[in-house]
Amino acid sequence: MDVPYNMRSMTFPEKGRKINDCDKNSSCIVKIIPETDLPNQLYEYSKNYFYSANLITDFLLDENQNDIGKLDTYFFSIAFLYRHSLELCLKAIGLQLIKGENEQIKFIKETFHNLFEILTVLNNINKNERPNKEMEWLKKYLFDLSGMDKESDSFRYPFHIVHEFDEWNVEKQYSIQVIFDEQTHIDLVQFANKFEAAYEIVDKWYRKDQSEAVEWKELTPTFIETGGYYYAQSVVGYKYNKDVFYSYTKAYLETANYLKWYCKNIKGPKKNICMKKIFLPMCYLYRNSIELSLKQIWFEETEENFQKKCKFMLGKKHSINGLWNKIKPYVTHIFNSEDDLENIKVIEDYCLQLHNFDNDANKFRYPMTKYMKPYFYSNRKFDFFKTGDFLEALSNSLDNIDYALNEYNQHISDM
Repeated sequence: MDVPYNMRSMTFPEKGRKINDCDKNSSCIVKIIPETDLPNQLYEYSKNYFYSANLITDFLLDENQNDIGKLDTYFFSIAFLYRHSLELCLKAIGLQLIKGENEQIKFIKETFHNLFEILTVLNNINKNERPNKEMEWLKKYLFDLSGMDKESDSFRYPFHIVHEFDEWNVEKQYSIQVIFDEQTHIDLVQFANKFEAAYEIVDKWYRKDQSEAVEWKELTPTFIETGGYYYAQSVVGYKYNKDVFYSYTKAYLETANYLKWYCKNIKGPKKNICMKKIFLPMCYLYRNSIELSLKQIWFEETEENFQKKCKFMLGKKHSINGLWNKIKPYVTHIFNSEDDLENIKVIEDYCLQLHNFDNDANKFRYPMTKYMKPYFYSNRKFDFFKTGDFLEALSNSLDNIDYALNEYNQHISDM
């Protein structure tokens, strides 16, 4: 398929549209069916995230892909997709090995997102499931990975918010820690190959496949290697600046667009298989781009005190509605015509729908909560493209709001 330079459609929120709009006669229906076998459902999720990461990486490294700038942005969403596929598969293994709901809840809550900690628990339960050399490589690799990303947020957000108490031990003082604080030329081929090598091991482990894994043998268990072929390098890392959110927001929006575009251009029976595989990863990529846009507006385009901004972002975390309510007064200040205010109501409705559907940024990522309760209690149907367009429309509108607020603030500053 010939890939267009820009896969973004100029779709924007429309009054009356719903996130789950679905025509029963549509040929683009995706069914989400909850299973009682949680390990298997986690494993299916992991395969879908891994498949989506592969698709985007293949596109990015294609010799006919001539936009080298994408290497520096798409890296973030690719890294998350691969990383998340490992987390899901390791947790699937954990729920295979650990019996009893209370013990499973304890395992999920105590290991959280830390891949090295999850692997440590699994090794303590069953030390001889895989060959020693394989497991030693995986252990070193996940240890190095978890040193950079133990909470599964280093590739979703541009910085961590940290705090310490003031000298009187009364007030919290907030600061930010940028993930990549210096320019780094990442060898994307090695980066992807190591994720795939790690996934080969955990995939065989889950399936109880006794054959040895081979992809790890030619690779060092170092998470990030620098260098490599110039047209396969991701250059990331700069000191903090006002554009720090841009690369992340762009990465998540455009890679979601690519997955949607890819499915749209598949012909025949493979189309339905592809839609089923990438629906939830695509939705999560869009959802994170929306959250990032709201946080970018709040953090960069409002006049609030830096400490207040950090405290709110740390407290609300993934709340789409909470973030929208914070930036709404700034939006209505510059968009105040009758037509503008009507449009803002529609955008607000989209934000509220997404918030009500997924208020903790987990519903597209996991089949169940940390208390083993399914996110989907009953069979659900979605129209792949209508839901994708709904989420892209919201992301597009927030991008326009951010641009307008930036222009307005620049104008005020110049005056």
